[in-house]
This record gives sequence, structure tokens and C-alpha cells, in this order.
Amino acid sequence: MPASRLSVIMPMHNAAPFVGAAIDSILSQSMRDFTFYIVDDGSSDGSGAIAAEKAAADPRIRLIVQENSGIVASLNRMLALVDTPYVARMDADDLSLPLRFEKQLGRLEADPSLGALGTQFIEIAANGAVLDAAYRQPMGAATIRAELAHRQPIANPSAMFRTQALRDAGLYRQAFRHCEDYDLFLRLSEIADIDNLPDILLHYRRSPGQMSVVNNAPQTRQAVYARLAHAERMAGRPDPFAELDELPEASAVDALVGRKGVGAAMEAEILTELRFGVATMGEGEFADYCAKVAEGVAVTGGGRAVLRCLAGGRIDRGVRLTLALLRRASGKRRLANRSAGG
Repeated sequence: MPASRLSVIMPMHNAAPFVGAAIDSILSQSMRDFTFYIVDDGSSDGSGAIAAEKAAADPRIRLIVQENSGIVASLNRMLALVDTPYVARMDADDLSLPLRFEKQLGRLEADPSLGALGTQFIEIAANGAVLDAAYRQPMGAATIRAELAHRQPIANPSAMFRTQALRDAGLYRQAFRHCEDYDLFLRLSEIADIDNLPDILLHYRRSPGQMSVVNNAPQTRQAVYARLAHAERMAGRPDPFAELDELPEASAVDALVGRKGVGAAMEAEILTELRFGVATMGEGEFADYCAKVAEGVAVTGGGRAVLRCLAGGRIDRGVRLTLALLRRASGKRRLANRSAGG
């Protein structure tokens, strides 16, 4: 297969413990003809030196060094350089298995309806130990499209894209920088099919410091906004966030979409989704969560969120959330009494 068929893009920021192995896993692919773009996004832990050493030894690597600009800017900078019909994503702490590119390219070239193709994966810990080898991503374009309405069913570092479809979808958006992949897959699903291979071709690393853990609250919030934007586009209405680099507060969304109650419904959905992370979210995020619950924002599963706090050893948070739920219940009773008296 000629070298002009595939590019690989990998953003990197302070990934020194893992990036050497991640790069080696790409360089060891059975399909060896590709250009490998790496952006060192202002690393300060020696990641840049590791990548530079690898680049000096292998001409397939194109290392780009920049001041810290974030993942969206890094990805779009690499995509601007891509001149191949296919492009594969990789993260600096994961491992691609040797047959990944060969199998993905074979499927994409055989099925022109596909805009993106992911794979199955095994979850590993920071030390490489297997955490979960049984989980399976869904398969079938119709199933993927249905799943996308609720969650992301593609492991982003396992994805390979048809480059033109990626560009037609609009690349990555700064406003969704904590769920840039989910927002992109939603937009891509509107113009092309997406699927997963049945093969395990990635080792996906879980660690306490990974972005999906550290940024769980803003990621959850932005995912709800991404689903609303998708719903608006599918209904033939404008994307309310198309020209924005920052997402507005939920209270401002009604004016953007021209309908009442949309922002309140989004806020309720955000709080309901956040209940899974109440024991681990930042203090400011937890305080905001409790304040909104106490104010009366409709949230499903508040009692289960208290139990999660207790199970996570955060008795203090369990107490604070219980008090917030009681204040909300008290407010509802007062409102009901006023309505009955009126």
C-alpha cells in the first residue's frame, strides 16, 4: 500500500511514563507506510525529549512542538497537514496492537459508506495490568447511530477516519474541548456511517490523572450541549453553538434556540449525569452541584448519588448532598402549600 494512504495524529502533553511505548506501538504496525504526526503541546515532563529521540530514529515521524494550546488546537493543527485519504487517531498513553491499521484500512476501503471505524479494546492500568478484557463496543452502523444519542460508542484513540468525511463534518470544535471527540462523532454520524471492528486492536489505559477523569464534570456538561446541537441539526434547525468558542450557561440556551424550557431540561440532564462522579469531582464542582440541587433543579437519582458519596468514603459529601435534597424537598412543599392556599 503506498505511503500516501494513511496519516496518524497523536497529541501529547506530559505523558512521559507512557509516550515511548505508545509511539513504538504505532511504529510496529504491520502496515508500515504512513506519516506519523505528533504535537508536543507544551510538555514539561520530558515527553518532548522522548518523542524527539523517536523522531530522529524514524523518518515517518513529524514532530511539532508548540506552547500549550489544548487538544483541539493540537488535533486541528495536525489535520491541516494531512494529505492522505485516511487518518488514524492515537493517544499518548495507549497502545495500538500490530494489526490495527491493516485491518481498519481493509474495512474502510471495502466500505465507502464508512466515515469512521473504531475497534474493540482492553482496558489497562497505569502499570499495564489488565483491568477489563470482557467489555465490547457495539457494532453495526444503525446501532452506533442509536448509541450516539446517549453516549460515545467509539474509543477515540482506536478511530480511523476517512479524511474528507472528517473535514466535511467540520473537524474538532474549541467550544467542546472536553468532549471534542463525542461532538465530532455526532456531526460525522449525520453525513456518514460509523462502525466498530470486532477485533481487539487497542490497549486503552485508565489512570487517575487522565483527562476523562480530571475533567469529568465539564466533559459531562459539554456532552449534553453536543446532544442538543445534534438534535437541532437533525430537526433542520441551526446549530446554536456553531460560531462559539465558549458554551453559554444553560440559562442562556432558550434564547439561542428560540424555545422555552430547553435550558432547564439541559441543566436537569447534566445534574443527573453528574451523579456518577459526586465522590470524585472537584470541590468547586461539588459545591455547585449541591447548590443547584437545593435550588430545585430536577435531578434523577439524588439518593443514589448520596450512596455513591458514602461508598467512596466521602461521608462529608453524603451529608451535604442530603441537606441539599432536603432543602429542595422543603421548597417544593412550600410551593405546593402556596398553590393550594391560593
